[in-house]
Amino acid sequence: MTIGWALLGPGRHADTNVVPQMVKAAGTRPVAILSRDRTRGEAFAHKHGFAKVYTTLAEVLADPEIDALYDCTPDGFHADNTVAAAEAGKHILIEKPLAISARDCDRAIEACRRHGVTLGVVYQQRHDAAHQEARRMIKAGEIGEVHLARVQVTLRPPARTTPPPGGGNWRADPKFRSGGSLMSLGDHAFDTLAYLIDQEIEEIFAFTDATRDDPPNERIAGLMMKLSKGAIGHAVSSNKIPYARRPIEIHGSTGSIVIENSFAYLTGAGEDPRVSLELINATGRAMRYFAPTETFRLEIEQFNRAIEGVGEPMTSAEDGMQALAISEACYRAIRDGRVAKVKA
Repeated sequence: MTIGWALLGPGRHADTNVVPQMVKAAGTRPVAILSRDRTRGEAFAHKHGFAKVYTTLAEVLADPEIDALYDCTPDGFHADNTVAAAEAGKHILIEKPLAISARDCDRAIEACRRHGVTLGVVYQQRHDAAHQEARRMIKAGEIGEVHLARVQVTLRPPARTTPPPGGGNWRADPKFRSGGSLMSLGDHAFDTLAYLIDQEIEEIFAFTDATRDDPPNERIAGLMMKLSKGAIGHAVSSNKIPYARRPIEIHGSTGSIVIENSFAYLTGAGEDPRVSLELINATGRAMRYFAPTETFRLEIEQFNRAIEGVGEPMTSAEDGMQALAISEACYRAIRDGRVAKVKA
């Protein structure tokens, strides 16, 4: 079975990261681009091999060749796009976050459940080969009981010589994003941490450099977390320190795992662009290297299989809603100056 796909939102992220891998995904047929700017959409479609360009969501949803949507639009559009897709019988894979409020998450999930379509949220770093290997090692007990885990995700901004299309930054608009770097990078950090060690985040304390509260505008955030099997987690996200190291460290009772360069698409790679995984234990140190993983391709291929009834998306809608609950707990902790419990 081949799944016909439409891309919503031909921005820089889609152009650089998502679509070059989408067009290589098994069982995928790129059909259409949705862009408010037809000229821009046509240039994007020509570059990446999409046959059609639409300027309204209604046109996309009316196209019988389209089975699934990949939503790269600003966060505040996600819930409405999902409901509309579900009502039209289209499956939808959404760049995180699922929505900007718990109410909108509920609305999106219920619409997809009611209309029998598949809904997934993109936390593609779960697919990284080094992350998969670390998760396997941890579940197999190769570092004993996990006591401490640390993830740091920092963004190295691209050089920009022209202003963004539209002349503004939607990320600073509360209608489209409910926070700063915590919402853009921090959720990748804490999701990866919890996924690798296979524990749920239960409680959080956090600090940021935000200078306002509605919406928060932090550019650096530090989180301390208590997880479900007793581990302590530490996550840092920032678009303010572009040359910081980006390690993942997981420390257990009989060994430690250190991963470098697995977020290179965000951060830029180190001097050695390979992804490394180092195991440290009583016998010494063992280093393994991995080629960069096409995580977006794997994300789309797994979603294709889920549409066909084989397995589930890598990150379910419920996981996406829980990620938003964790972000909201972070902001409560900051606002109240005390530990916040993550709402189930």
